Amino acid sequence: MKHVLSAVLSLVTFLSVPALAAPQLRVNPPKKTKNACIRKVARLSSSQKYEEALSELITPECNDGLGDEDRLWVDMMQGVLHQSLEQTEQAEDAYCRALQSEPLASLPLTKPPAEMDELFEKLRVECPEREKAKEEKAKAAAEAKAAAEKAAAEAAARPPPATEPTPPPEASEEPTLFSSVGSSFELHAGVRGEADIERSGPLPLWGAGVNGSVHLFHGLRAGAGLTALASTRFPSGPIFLLMVDARLAYPILPPQGRFGLHVYATGGPLLYTMSSPSAGARAGAGLALDVSKLRVSLGGAYEWRNHYRLGYGSPMAFLEVGWKLAGSP
Repeated sequence: MKHVLSAVLSLVTFLSVPALAAPQLRVNPPKKTKNACIRKVARLSSSQKYEEALSELITPECNDGLGDEDRLWVDMMQGVLHQSLEQTEQAEDAYCRALQSEPLASLPLTKPPAEMDELFEKLRVECPEREKAKEEKAKAAAEAKAAAEKAAAEAAARPPPATEPTPPPEASEEPTLFSSVGSSFELHAGVRGEADIERSGPLPLWGAGVNGSVHLFHGLRAGAGLTALASTRFPSGPIFLLMVDARLAYPILPPQGRFGLHVYATGGPLLYTMSSPSAGARAGAGLALDVSKLRVSLGGAYEWRNHYRLGYGSPMAFLEVGWKLAGSP
């Protein structure tokens, strides 16, 4: 029973005082220091109260008005306490600050732990290179900042670039007469029938014709045509007629899609023959309906003929049915 009770007491003692497992530090304060805070930190550190000692070490009492020896000791002890708390990065920074001010410094401990002594001696070699790298990095950052500030100042002092004047909008060119001629050409061909309506029994003539036209302006079109007609029903014998006419057409309904309607005036010379060649002229008007490429025209004209047997004027009625051979749809 005694053995069990002894084991339990030993275990409770071990668990309640875990810091006893760590090696105890014997801290040496500066010999000539009169700073009470430094002596307090030394006592707390030797008692393994590392966190309390570190909190005390950063107070103004431990930092204001220190001499070189005390300042070196404070930096060294910050490294010792951070390392004891396994805060390696902070410990290395503190050791490097101390070694930068005194490269030959030693730890303020009597018989420092081997691990602590090993890190300190390692940093005695590495700290100069670390400090050099930090200085170069800080220098590069300062140069980059200065260059950026200089560029910003130059940009602010530089006058704004002159803006080019906005060119005036190009005036839309109205198509000229000559530029529109080629693109607006149309060609129709078809059959034609007409009759002399002054006679008691109108006598028809049948034939074919071709007509070409171009656009002038505002829908007005001009063109010319050639028509050949013939009939064998005249009492005096067969008649053959060749007519050249000029036309001016204007739309009543502008072409929309497949449909269009226009009026036109026509006139020109003619040649005809019955028993002998003769000449004449004709003038008239008509109405034309366009359905896709089909054109149907209906009109009338007055015709003058000069013939030793038939020297007269006569009204004529005509019908044309044609097909567009060329031109825009």
